[in-house]
Amino acid sequence: MVTSVAAPTDPGPFEPHVFGEAYEHFVSRVYVIAIGLGMPSREGLRSAGLEDAAITMATGELVARGLLERTADPDAWDVPPPREAIARNADRMEHRAAMARATASEVEALWRRAVGQRPTLPPVGLQMLQGVEEIVDHVVALHRLASSRVWLVLDASPAAVRLLERVDEVPGLLTVRAGADVRLVLDTELLDSAAALSHIGRSRAEGHQVAVANGIPFTTVVADAAALVDLTAHDGEGEGSFEVRLGPPVRALTRLVEEIWGLATPYAAGLESELTPHERIPLPERDQRILALLTTGASDKVIARQTGVSVRTVERRVRWLMDHLGVATRFQAGVQAARRGWI
Repeated sequence: MVTSVAAPTDPGPFEPHVFGEAYEHFVSRVYVIAIGLGMPSREGLRSAGLEDAAITMATGELVARGLLERTADPDAWDVPPPREAIARNADRMEHRAAMARATASEVEALWRRAVGQRPTLPPVGLQMLQGVEEIVDHVVALHRLASSRVWLVLDASPAAVRLLERVDEVPGLLTVRAGADVRLVLDTELLDSAAALSHIGRSRAEGHQVAVANGIPFTTVVADAAALVDLTAHDGEGEGSFEVRLGPPVRALTRLVEEIWGLATPYAAGLESELTPHERIPLPERDQRILALLTTGASDKVIARQTGVSVRTVERRVRWLMDHLGVATRFQAGVQAARRGWI
């Protein structure tokens, strides 16, 4: 006499949701029976003692895992070669596990925000930051506490934009001690910001080194033996942003800032040289502004906004200036103009 096999916990015909070790054992047993049948059918599985609800549940699961394949007959299945099918299923399971591990921290952060729970305390020397204002406050504090160096690399993140706005409101906000090595690199996207241009002007007036670069990945500050990373460009709340005073990460971020600085373009940096009187040709203020922006790598659209003219006018003036300077590139035009004292 054949003993009838029901699904674990005896699910109803429309509720085949059973989990845990018992469920896995049950599905594996049905798979072995299907392999033994060669060409499993509902009738064959019934003959093996399986009830209809169990057959529907188990075959659906096995098809989803790629261990059985549907046929034109809804009550019959093909069994692909087990070695290949089991390997593919294992790969899928490993991929899902890897994805779950990769998203665990983000899901944890969402949960903590939902229940109003702050993250657990980080290691000593590492402080996690969250929110634009908190990040800006820490950037300001690093400037004020630094004594030997402050290297600031700004992308166009919400925190960077807010920092520049606050500095514009309170010009002395980013106070740095006398004698400190101050370097400022801004992403070219910020050249469309009046607050950024004001800060550039103040920084240069104080003798700080200023440069611009395209595609800065995130805002970074290196101040003495501390560093800060702002990730608000990648997450509105800045999840993952941090201030660190541990040697290895500070050295790594210092190296990153050095690389960005080496690739950046000095902002309208003049070159000292002896110029003949005819080289010191006075230019209209608008053309001087265009040339100064050219040295930063600014686009015609940005230059047009900053000078109050159309993009087409900028294109014509840039071509005229390049022709009169005898250069082939926009950057060369800016450098030559600086050498001749035009800007």
